[in-house]
Amino acid sequence: MNYLKTCLKLQFRVPTSVFFSLVFPVVIMTAMVLSYGNFSIGDGYHFVDKYFLISTGMGLLPISIISFPIWIGESIQNDSYERLEYLGVNTTKLIVAEIFSYIVLSVISISTNIVYGYLVFSLKIPSIKYLISFVLLAVFCNMILLLLGANIAKLVKSTSAILPLGMILLFTMYIFTGALTSFSDLPIKIQNIGDKIPIKYVMNDFFSIWSESKLVDTRFIKLNFIWGAIFIIILIVISKMEKEGK
Repeated sequence: MNYLKTCLKLQFRVPTSVFFSLVFPVVIMTAMVLSYGNFSIGDGYHFVDKYFLISTGMGLLPISIISFPIWIGESIQNDSYERLEYLGVNTTKLIVAEIFSYIVLSVISISTNIVYGYLVFSLKIPSIKYLISFVLLAVFCNMILLLLGANIAKLVKSTSAILPLGMILLFTMYIFTGALTSFSDLPIKIQNIGDKIPIKYVMNDFFSIWSESKLVDTRFIKLNFIWGAIFIIILIVISKMEKEGK
């Protein structure tokens, strides 16, 4: 827990991490709701109840495909963990704490989005079991995205290249998930690709959970596990290749 507290303190000392995970989503939500108006979409729900899903996803993506791989890349480049071992630091516990700090940051990002939407735009909050289901599934999605981030770091290695690559991947996902326009308005081919990206479900399909139509999205869970298995296999292959290279 001490390692985790330290890692979280370090997280909040990185301006880009705080901005993209906590500030950027609520700024986007505010801009969109004020621009279009918080109009009714039926059954007591309003535009914010749909759009906050998108802003939530927009906050989760930078954590996993920019901040996380940059941390891994920097740790590899400067051999920081090897030096910490000489000082008696349990690096295994520290690495686990670092990973958990990104998961905690994801929860904070989701919670900030919900609280801000509720206080400012009267976001409708579902009953506790649907709320917990939404948060857990969104965090589960981001855990798989963290595996993607780990793959990016292991493949690219250079931190100077990870940032632009992460930004390209970030905005590409924004396009395919309907973050920049309504998903239903995208061309069918784009929608077909988006249906294979787990974060798309958080940003669109999870409205069925938020509106208490269903407790879980089984299609999302299956897809998330598939991508998780793929990313883990790639990481294992990369690690074996690195060992053989040494």
